[in-house]
Amino acid sequence: MSLTTQSLYFTGPRAVEVRSETLDGPGTGQVLLDLLVSGISAGTELNVFRGLAPQWRQSMDPRTRLFSDAHGSDWTWPARYGYAAVGRVAELGTQVENLRKGDLVFAYVPHGRHAVVNENAVVPLGDLDDAEIGVFYANLNTAYNGVLDANIPLGADVVVSGLGVIGQLVTRLLARNGARQIIAVDGIEPRRNAALAGGASLALNPFDGPVAERVRDLTEGRGADVVIEVSGAAPALNEAIRTAGFNGTVVAMSWYGGTFESLSLSGEFHHNRPRILSSQVGTVNPFLGPLWSVGRRGRIAREYLSALAPDLKGFITHRVPLAEAARGYSLLDQGSPEVMQVLIDYR
Repeated sequence: MSLTTQSLYFTGPRAVEVRSETLDGPGTGQVLLDLLVSGISAGTELNVFRGLAPQWRQSMDPRTRLFSDAHGSDWTWPARYGYAAVGRVAELGTQVENLRKGDLVFAYVPHGRHAVVNENAVVPLGDLDDAEIGVFYANLNTAYNGVLDANIPLGADVVVSGLGVIGQLVTRLLARNGARQIIAVDGIEPRRNAALAGGASLALNPFDGPVAERVRDLTEGRGADVVIEVSGAAPALNEAIRTAGFNGTVVAMSWYGGTFESLSLSGEFHHNRPRILSSQVGTVNPFLGPLWSVGRRGRIAREYLSALAPDLKGFITHRVPLAEAARGYSLLDQGSPEVMQVLIDYR
């Protein structure tokens, strides 16, 4: 069987287009999904949308894991993107054992009305009441992974820099993780208020003055034990390095785009010996040992999805139909302070 569907394509930097195309039905071990909603990422996906992702200019050698422009780029326009979709199983291929028609599932698939995926590539959402909440499964995995990478001791003073969806989730997970102080940092007042409601001890506006000095005042001169940087802004990473105390830790969770003219490695970085960790959701902190895996992390993230459902619903500020997806991207791209999570709604 085959059907006509509508799919979203990136056709160039900051340009999207909805195309009708034919989609073959599910094969062996596959299912057809009828999507309900999908979330536009305000971090990674915006870098792709803006044409800033390195894959538009370079390719990664799978053997060395090094990026180079010597052999062209990994991606070309037009391209499909997206990784936070929720839908129902519409058709089953042969040899599908663990899913049934009508099941509500999450899938890492590009934006569009339908998708065909392997059975083992979807996450059953079970009795989750609201499909929109399921969109945050990817965000929760990323936020939880960052907290695991930070390896925060009980009683630590932790700064969260950037209070978009991921920063809000990190704040809420830290509140469950035994941090002594959670100092939330963002220039947008509603986001600071949301972080306070989610467990932050206090919230700072970076435009009111350097964060590093104020954190010293709050920590008896020590600085933060851990700074989790989620803003994606180069100046914020620089301030995170300044904010960490001697031998403290900076967890860089963002996929940074653009350049880093403001980054200074000559002052605090050189003299205070902070450790900068890259937190990437594809793997789990190896120091947790063999008992931990991406699968285990995902199952725990699914539990948090239900536990945090009321807060997650409040993060959704805008919904757009697929035909108006360009407007959704524009809202995020402009950085409007009232915008948090934008959904593409296929219902």
